[in-house]
Amino acid sequence: MSSLLLSIFPIVFLVCCNAMPNFPCCPGSQQVVAVMSKYIDTFSSAADESTVCSTAKSTVDGIKNELSYRVGCPSGGEAQIVNEIDRQLKNIAKMEINYEDECPYNLGFARAMFDLAAAAAGHAGNGTEWQYMKVQFEQESQAIKAIGQEKNFEVTDVHFGVPSKGVSAHQNVPSPSHVIANPGQHSFGWPTERKKNRCHRTSIFEDQPIRRK
Repeated sequence: MSSLLLSIFPIVFLVCCNAMPNFPCCPGSQQVVAVMSKYIDTFSSAADESTVCSTAKSTVDGIKNELSYRVGCPSGGEAQIVNEIDRQLKNIAKMEINYEDECPYNLGFARAMFDLAAAAAGHAGNGTEWQYMKVQFEQESQAIKAIGQEKNFEVTDVHFGVPSKGVSAHQNVPSPSHVIANPGQHSFGWPTERKKNRCHRTSIFEDQPIRRK
């Protein structure tokens, strides 16, 4: 079971590499949080429609680009995340991705990634810094929802399974600032007895949605 995705935030949750995506293994969703942390304070309903759509496109292009070049697992965990979000956006909203639908698609994709990052940050631990980061991701998700309502875009919800808490491992998760200074060190902060079994399994794309405020 190899770890998934990109690097920067070695936090502790699961996106292990299987045919079906799982909620983050140690350096797994660290990657999601790392990527999405760059897009905090990106979206605002005060922007005009052209700016909103341009921002959404550049954001999604940037996210997908990072997910494509980061070192991941042989079974393609990064692609699984993109493919699953696309599957839900297309099937639930009956979207065909064309020029007309590009803006709501990009908004839906970005919102899905912020929701995933919020769940990952909340899963890392109960520390103030991690909880603040979780709130920041949630605020971006809500900003995108507000944009959809104001601009009359169909921003489809993407549903993810709720991660289960890790046992003793999460007692030792370093702060975001420390993690940023030590990118990719997925074993950092894990108790010795846990290092051989880092992946607590929880399906990331289960039926129940992440609760949104």
